[in-house]
Amino acid sequence: DPGGSDPGGSDPGGSDPEMLTRLRLCSAAILLAPSAGLRLFAPSAGLRLRGSARPLAIAAPSMSMADAALPTLEDLTDPREWLEEVEGDKQIGWVKEQNADAVARIGEPSDKPLYGRLLEIMESDEKIPYIGRVLNGLYYNFWQDETHVQGIWRRCTLDEYRKAEPEWELVLDLDALSAESGVSWVWGGSTLLDEGPGVRKDRVMVSLSRGGADAKVSREFDLDAKEFVAVMDGGFELPEAKSQLSYKDRDTLLVGGVFGEGEMTDSGYPRSVWEWRRGTPLAEATKVYEGEQSDVSVGGFAYLDRGRRYELRYRSLTFYTSSYELKVGEAAWAPIPIPADANVGTFADQLLVTLRSAWLGHPAGALLAAPADGFLGAGDDAARSALLTPLFTPTETCSLEASTETKNYLVLSCLDNVVTECRFWRPLMP
Repeated sequence: DPGGSDPGGSDPGGSDPEMLTRLRLCSAAILLAPSAGLRLFAPSAGLRLRGSARPLAIAAPSMSMADAALPTLEDLTDPREWLEEVEGDKQIGWVKEQNADAVARIGEPSDKPLYGRLLEIMESDEKIPYIGRVLNGLYYNFWQDETHVQGIWRRCTLDEYRKAEPEWELVLDLDALSAESGVSWVWGGSTLLDEGPGVRKDRVMVSLSRGGADAKVSREFDLDAKEFVAVMDGGFELPEAKSQLSYKDRDTLLVGGVFGEGEMTDSGYPRSVWEWRRGTPLAEATKVYEGEQSDVSVGGFAYLDRGRRYELRYRSLTFYTSSYELKVGEAAWAPIPIPADANVGTFADQLLVTLRSAWLGHPAGALLAAPADGFLGAGDDAARSALLTPLFTPTETCSLEASTETKNYLVLSCLDNVVTECRFWRPLMP
């Protein structure tokens, strides 16, 4: 994630009963529409399992909502739109009613032998402790088991990690924090202050949510002291909200979603980007970018990519289209002239463009690269086209599944005749 976010290890449900209630809404809500031609299956406590699943013979539900007309292509009116207010007392009450009805029909999932076996697997100490970050030579892992229900954030050296049973250093204990505060905190990831190669990484913004809710509280954390930085000591702390954030530099956060309903889109996401200086009240932050109320979401973040500093702003116009502006180093802001349905990224000094529709002679599904500076400064499509290098071009049998990065290589995962292969690109860098 170019914004420095580390969501790895986040627990969508934790052990919070209210959150499990919401997860079970998936199985309860589907019981409402047996006439829609759906084949119904029984997920266990919100888990989706690979493998076979037995269809259930389910009688028509007796709830009044079951008879409500479903949206059609001719009439998009949704009688259940009121359920989108997910935190409302009426909505939570409705969910509990559907849970009770679902349990009465299919039984309590925790009473089934499969539930116990799955729980044992998920809480097993034999799980691979995946690494979310490597900072200052230490390998960070977020871990949950039957003892650490909410989870712990921990770290160790590479030599220690290679051992069968590493000796981990505790960084943050969410179970202890939850017990101390009386709040069931769920890990929401960390956002790193990255000041470049050779500069010690000592600060992150840690995001936590109450019981796994969408809204999060974000607080600055000192990796050396292994504690949160108090506001009175100049620490950043964002109130509970559906916020977005990124460090611009050590003393500046780019934030959105914490300035009231007027700064949110109709879809309920941030509509603007603000710069908040350390040591000043949040109310004194400066608005630097905004979109329209009708946008899905608006955001901005700053990051270092192999020594090059970028700052990106975007407007998600719909779920499938966006517009972007990019600032490279100290240069001026410039719009990125690509199709609205394309995705954009960077690798070192290269701009990466993934196409959803054909453009400048390249087909949908292609991955293109161009020097960022030259591409942003090109005067027309002909000049831009001359700068593009196709890194991947789909065929009748081959498509691009995903891409990942190492320090020096862009790695493409391609599916050719249902067989995965990896292709490696290395930009010409100093």
